[in-house]
Amino acid sequence: MDCRHITETEIREILERGEIDYKKSEPDAKPDPKYALEGNTNEGQHLRIIFAPSPRGLVVITCIELGVEWKCDCE
Repeated sequence: MDCRHITETEIREILERGEIDYKKSEPDAKPDPKYALEGNTNEGQHLRIIFAPSPRGLVVITCIELGVEWKCDCE
């Protein structure tokens, strides 16, 4: 998330107010369904966050700022 300049607060915003993109989601995937939620943050970022349900809650699989390519130096 750091490489893409996306905060936990912004992820929560999309979880609360985003809309499911069914073309990017895999609700029937076995054993782990995945849901792509998209929306705009208060700062104007257009994000897509992929969530997967787990026994302990939701897991963030990946987060993407649509239309922006960030350089990543992660190993």
